[in-house]
Amino acid sequence: MNMNPVFFSAFFPAFACAAAVPPEPSALEAICPPSEGKAFHSGWISLGLKAADLKEKQVSAGHITDVGEAQVLLHFPAGWKPQDRRTALCIFPGGGYSIQAIEKEGSRIAGWAAEHGMVGVVVKYRVSGTSNALGKFPGPLLDARQALRTVRENASSLGIDPLRIGVMGFSAGGHLAAMTSTLWNRTLPEEAENPLKNISARPDFSMLIYPVITMAPHTTHGGTRNKILGPHPSPALEEMCSAERQVTKQTPPVFLVHALDDGVSCANSRLMEQACRNKGVPVSLNLYPTGGHGYGMEKRGHPTDQWPDAAEQWLREQGVLPSPASARGGAPSGAVPSSGTRRE
Repeated sequence: MNMNPVFFSAFFPAFACAAAVPPEPSALEAICPPSEGKAFHSGWISLGLKAADLKEKQVSAGHITDVGEAQVLLHFPAGWKPQDRRTALCIFPGGGYSIQAIEKEGSRIAGWAAEHGMVGVVVKYRVSGTSNALGKFPGPLLDARQALRTVRENASSLGIDPLRIGVMGFSAGGHLAAMTSTLWNRTLPEEAENPLKNISARPDFSMLIYPVITMAPHTTHGGTRNKILGPHPSPALEEMCSAERQVTKQTPPVFLVHALDDGVSCANSRLMEQACRNKGVPVSLNLYPTGGHGYGMEKRGHPTDQWPDAAEQWLREQGVLPSPASARGGAPSGAVPSSGTRRE
């Protein structure tokens, strides 16, 4: 795929409130599909939001911290063409807003999305285990909204349907996905000079996997709450960042996964389900008796091993993925025609 200057400038915006990062030629070259039509992925691409000159560190296999620059990495399915109109899945790894499980809850999930015909977008949002400023509201939300806007703005070049861009988040990443799904139209002063601020940041569907949802002290995850809110948050900030309190009729359809023995209380997912039902938002809560926390899509011999199949079925029920019969008929998986208009 050839990138023209218009795409160049849109994909790497510069903000008055954040340092702009120039595009890397290697990342641009990586978005050329292989001639044999196999699945492929880009390099890491800057979203133009940089808060600190931190040196990214690997804290353990597949886990990183001190992410000072927001970036995305795109996984494209086999047979992808820029003329396609595929579903995109923006993925937020978990890690308590201090680290990110970038492989287990990032690249592996994007690979799953690509296997199902979607474009998987791993969002590396800004976090730090040492800097209290990173990981605090609204920083992660700014990064998540910018990822959605960037993908939507460039959908026609990326072979993506701008009306089928969803989010999936794990643990604290699930909290970020939930905030993105409920605060998508909230005005943030930090975005006043953002050239993409008029592009919708609303996800079209939301998949929350063992998520933190509420900031209520007795139900939330303490470490996640402390990082996103700080040690002494105002009641108004706690309210804003409690996703179950921000659900409206415009919140996108929600898919939830939780194990009853999870260290992050399944009450979080129950609260989100009830809030969605109260507002008439389509919601599916998948509770499993065992599985714990942090399993991603790994098979561990627990009932939670089943959730990816449930997720695929839900995506088909929502019309995000075509039915198996439609896929057999020749339509590329994840490339069903869009219909309807965006709810703003």
